[in-house]
Amino acid sequence: MRVLICIEALGIGGKERQAVELIKGLASRPGLDCLVICLETDDFYLHELTSAGISVEFVPRRSRWDVRIFHKLYRIIKHYQPDIIHSNGLMSSFYALPVARFMQLPLVNGSIRNAFAGAGFRWTLERLLLKVSDYRVANSYAGLRSRSFSETESKNVVIYNGFDFYRLEGLTSNGGGRRHVRDTKIRTVGMVAEFNRFKDYSTFIQAARKISRRRKDVVFVMVGDGETLEASRREASGVETIKFLGKKKNVEEIVETFDIGVLCTFVEGFSNSIMEYMALNRPVVATDGGGTRELVVDGETGFLVPPANSDAVAATIEYLLDNPTIARRMGETGEARLRRDFSITRMVEETIGLYKLAIANSKGVAVRDDLREGRAQP
Repeated sequence: MRVLICIEALGIGGKERQAVELIKGLASRPGLDCLVICLETDDFYLHELTSAGISVEFVPRRSRWDVRIFHKLYRIIKHYQPDIIHSNGLMSSFYALPVARFMQLPLVNGSIRNAFAGAGFRWTLERLLLKVSDYRVANSYAGLRSRSFSETESKNVVIYNGFDFYRLEGLTSNGGGRRHVRDTKIRTVGMVAEFNRFKDYSTFIQAARKISRRRKDVVFVMVGDGETLEASRREASGVETIKFLGKKKNVEEIVETFDIGVLCTFVEGFSNSIMEYMALNRPVVATDGGGTRELVVDGETGFLVPPANSDAVAATIEYLLDNPTIARRMGETGEARLRRDFSITRMVEETIGLYKLAIANSKGVAVRDDLREGRAQP
């Protein structure tokens, strides 16, 4: 099987992280060959692919709507002769879909990576591209619903993100973790997310301010970069216990220093950060919205809190700090759930199954459709 994967970028971000994990998993399977086409030149994750022997071709755009890309894609696809094309975003689908149609190749559209309800031109265009794709694959049921696609239609498939536990090799997660502060009595509460308008760092900072006024044994760590970083720095000004670490590659090592992992958002798809918290046995405090409920079991692997409610976030964090036995049990339950239901192996196997189905259907071959009834939520 020859798979051409057209992605937006290899820069830092949750969508990019998952694309890399999927591509590496696919390329490791015997009898399956991958070629990656990337529309932007940011190469944050490039080494992870090239070190695994995966071919990557950059086809950068001069502008967002660069018509030259259609011809470049056509030439690459004609030379590579893939059996199927997989896109992972609005722009990759915009360029890949017409070429796939012209060359009579099935296209799997994986652009549903969040659960944001929206409007406007880009939103309308994305839904149009999704509707005319052969298959639509989302990483959460909330994501499908946000685009008004039925969960029961056979062409709408949910394949949850998977976590590669190989990433944790060399770490010694034992409930304590390494500390970036000398005093081991200091507890660390962290949030890993891009600084953008969809991530609610403001609520996390407000909660940190409230807790810092009541106790001096907690440090609050934020990991990430983006357009709202400077505004967040200003909001946190004057609170010495709030730390900004910026953009980091060694996220797992940093999460290992956390006692609690937090994710405040306005609406979420299926969070890589939460998966990292769970993988390292950390209890989760997360906003109840989008696909987060499909990942976090409230009261078992962590707690779901109302959106934009800093009082609830602060109270929940303090409850876990004051009840370490409960926090440890939640972390252990979360790690077990991640291994059972959200492994990289499961994600790769379900994706290959979808490819086989799409290829067979495009050739008019009768096959048993294992995905026709959709995947049951774990």
